[in-house]
Amino acid sequence: NILWKHFKNKIHFMKNLKIAIGTTSKPKIKYLKEVLRELKIKAVLLPVEVKSKVSEQPRTTKETEKGSVNRAVFAFKKAKNIDFAIGIEVGYHQEDKRGYEMFCWVTIIDKTGYQISSQSHKFLMPKYYQNVLEKGLFVNEHLGGFMKNKKEASHAKRKIDEIIRHRKPFIENALKNALIRYLNKEYF
Repeated sequence: NILWKHFKNKIHFMKNLKIAIGTTSKPKIKYLKEVLRELKIKAVLLPVEVKSKVSEQPRTTKETEKGSVNRAVFAFKKAKNIDFAIGIEVGYHQEDKRGYEMFCWVTIIDKTGYQISSQSHKFLMPKYYQNVLEKGLFVNEHLGGFMKNKKEASHAKRKIDEIIRHRKPFIENALKNALIRYLNKEYF
């Protein structure tokens, strides 16, 4: 609670930040705006098209983190007169016998060279997606197969579909963790 009160007081006095984001993905930009609004951070966002320099569907924690770092670094290099850059990368990792889990890494890099990365919570993928990933296929190309009959799907199954389809909980979780830690770096 003390940390949150300090954070709220600190951002109250902040100027409008200029933040480069290493993506032009409308959902990722939207989720960042929502997190900034929730944290009461005023910012101008500069979406920058960059390559992650990792595979299109990262399949390890290290590769996913590297993708977020690369996106932040390349966005920082391309943007001008910004306070910091953010890289967002969603990926999958196979946990021994449990199977593949979905998660997100976010990295922030600022003009002083300070860098912080944060991983979201993980979500065990349903069997349908386990098979998709084990075959080396892209999750985004097989989203329709999980809920073939939407009318008969339970609320829980619809929620699972929404989570995997939009990835919002992972992106928001990693963004909040990274932004709160970055803006209070003296405590971490």
